[in-house]
Amino acid sequence: MNMKHLLFKTSSLSLLLIFLFPSLGKCQNLPNQPILIQSNPDLQLLLNNSSQELPLKLADAVYLALQNNRDLKIAYLQRILDQKQLAETASQFNPTFTPQLSLNMNNNQNGSNSNNNITADLSASLNWKIPTGGNLTLTWQGQNQLLRNNSLDISSESNTLSQNLNFNFSQPLLRGFGTGLNTLSIQRARLTENANVLNLKNTISQTITNTIVSYRSLLLAQERLKIEQLSFANAKKDLARLQALFEFGRIPKNDLVERQADIAQQEVNLLNTQTNLEQAISDLVKIIDLPINKKLVAVEKPQPPTSLNLPTFAEMLELAKANNSGYLAAINAVENAKFGITEAKNQQQLDLRLNFGYGFNSASNTQDTNNLSSSLTLSREFGNLSQDNAVAKSEINLQSANYTLAKTQDNLNEELKTRNRNVNDTFTQINLAQEARKLAEARVINAKERMRLGSNISMTDIINFEKSLVDAQNQELNAIINHLNSMTQLEQFLGITLNQWLKN
Repeated sequence: MNMKHLLFKTSSLSLLLIFLFPSLGKCQNLPNQPILIQSNPDLQLLLNNSSQELPLKLADAVYLALQNNRDLKIAYLQRILDQKQLAETASQFNPTFTPQLSLNMNNNQNGSNSNNNITADLSASLNWKIPTGGNLTLTWQGQNQLLRNNSLDISSESNTLSQNLNFNFSQPLLRGFGTGLNTLSIQRARLTENANVLNLKNTISQTITNTIVSYRSLLLAQERLKIEQLSFANAKKDLARLQALFEFGRIPKNDLVERQADIAQQEVNLLNTQTNLEQAISDLVKIIDLPINKKLVAVEKPQPPTSLNLPTFAEMLELAKANNSGYLAAINAVENAKFGITEAKNQQQLDLRLNFGYGFNSASNTQDTNNLSSSLTLSREFGNLSQDNAVAKSEINLQSANYTLAKTQDNLNEELKTRNRNVNDTFTQINLAQEARKLAEARVINAKERMRLGSNISMTDIINFEKSLVDAQNQELNAIINHLNSMTQLEQFLGITLNQWLKN
C-alpha cells in the first residue's frame, strides 16, 4: 500500500508539473534575416538633416528599399508563416501528450446522515502516429477516492486508490502501409517550402531590380533636363547675338524670328522634361517607401561599359532553371503527380489491419486485473468508381504535368535567348549612339563656323542641327541606361541579383 501511494504521488507531481508548465524544454528556431549592404555610412545623417534634397547613390537607394519597402516586409511575414506551416506538417509523427487533472467534491445530507465524497482524478494520454502507418495510444488514469459516512450510530471512512492503464496499437499491413506512403504530406510540404524560399528570393530580387531601374529612370530624367537646360541657355545666348547682328543689318529678320520660335518650343520641352523628372522622383519614392519628405537626387552617373563578358548560354540556362519559380513550380507539379499515383495505387489495395490491446486495472481494495487482446481485420470497398479510376486519372495528370514541364523549359530557353540578345543589341547601340553624338556635335560646330564665314547656310539649318545634337545626346544616354537595365534584368532572370546586394 505504501509503495502504491508513493508511486501515485510521484506520478501525480510529475504530471502536474507538465500540465502547469507545458513550455519547459521548448525552443524555437527563428529564420535568419539577410544582411544588407549599406554603401554610404553617412546616409542616416543625410536622412536626418534639414536639407530638402537627398542625394543618393545606387547602393543607397537599394539599401533604403530593402529596409523600408512594405511589400518586402509583407513577404518576410509570409515567410514566417510558411516556416511554421512546414513545422506543423513535419511534426505529424511527433507523439502528443495530454494530461488532465480533476477534483470532485460531493456532500449529501439526509437528516442526521451525511455522506462526503471527495474524488481526485489524474490522467494522461499519449498518442503516437508512426511513419509506417500505425497508431499507438497509451492512456493512464489514477484516482483517489475518500468517502465519509456519518450518522447518529455509525461513522465510517474509506480511502480507495486505483489506477488504470490501457495500451492500443493498430498497424495497416497492405493499404496505408509504409513510410514512403505516409510521409508524402511531408515530401509535398518540402516541395512547397523550396518554392516558398525561391519566391521570397525572387521578391527581394524584384524589389532590387525595380529600385535599380527606377533609380536609373530618375538619373535619365535628370540628365535629360540638364541637356534641355544647356540647349535652352545656348539658344538664348545665340538669340542675343542674332539680335545684335539684326540691329546692325547683318542678318534678315527671318533668322531672328526662327530662333525666337525655337526658344519658345524649347521652353515647352523644358517644362515637359521637368514634369518627367518629378514623376521619376515619385516612382522611386514609392519603391523605397521613404518615411520623410525629401527630393531625391541621383548622384551616381553610370559609365558606359567598354566590354561585354557573359557566361556561356548553357551556364546561364542552368542558372535560370535553378532560380526560376515557374520552372520550379512545373517540376513540383510532376513530383506531386507521381505522389498522386502512389496514393491512388494504395487506395486500390485491401485494407488488412493488425490490432493489439492491453489493459491493466489496480485498486487498493481489489485484486489487480489484466486484459490482452489482438485481432486481424480485412476489408475492401466495392462500387466506388472514383477509387477504381484513381490510378488512371493520376497517370493522366502526370502526363499533363510532364507536357507542362517541357513547355515551361522551352519558354525558359526562348526567354533567355531574348534577354541575351537584348543585352548584346543594347551594347552595340551604345557604340553607335556615341558615334552619332560625336558626328552631331561636329556638324553643329561646322555649321556655325560656315554661317560666321558667310557661307550659304540658314538659321533653320542651324536650329535643326542643334535639335539633332540634343536628340543624339539623349539617344546616347538612353542607350547606356537601356543596356544597364537589360543587364540588371538578365541578372534577375538568372537569379544572381542577391549575390551582389546581400552578404548572406
